[in-house]
Amino acid sequence: MNLKRIILEDRFTAHQKISLLLYIGAPFIIFIFFLMTMDLNYKGFFLLAFLILIYGLIICISFTKRGFVKINLNLYRGLFFRGKLILKKKIDLKDKSKLSILKFQKSQKLAWFAAARPDLATTFNSFEINILNERHTVREEIITLKKEQSAEKAIDFLTLNFQLKNEVYCPRF
Repeated sequence: MNLKRIILEDRFTAHQKISLLLYIGAPFIIFIFFLMTMDLNYKGFFLLAFLILIYGLIICISFTKRGFVKINLNLYRGLFFRGKLILKKKIDLKDKSKLSILKFQKSQKLAWFAAARPDLATTFNSFEINILNERHTVREEIITLKKEQSAEKAIDFLTLNFQLKNEVYCPRF
């Protein structure tokens, strides 16, 4: 099996990681500490182990990274944890021979500051990598990245390993 990969960026921002670990993880942490203070039988130990396992899974999901994987001649968008591929989704390159990066300015609301400043948000640039048909009339987003350097690395990986050409997006009807 011929396998090449590139790991590009974290899947979640620091704000999103903290939100996942606190908001979703808080009930698990509370139940874990509650169970640890009790005198447990085998069912209690099983429940404690199960809750610890679920919270560990939440931690793993919080620290995943995104990237691409080439397996044989197929392209996959991959989800990585500590350099290991844990999930992949095939990207269909049929009738797609071009690549393009589109730059967008986006904003993200910050959940913790709603009472003091309800519209507090951070703005950032995002770089959306798209695969295109020959005339650029069909566009499919394959990944969105926050760093321009990561987008350039991804384009280099895709043009080097697949029959794709990087072009400026300009639809010709």
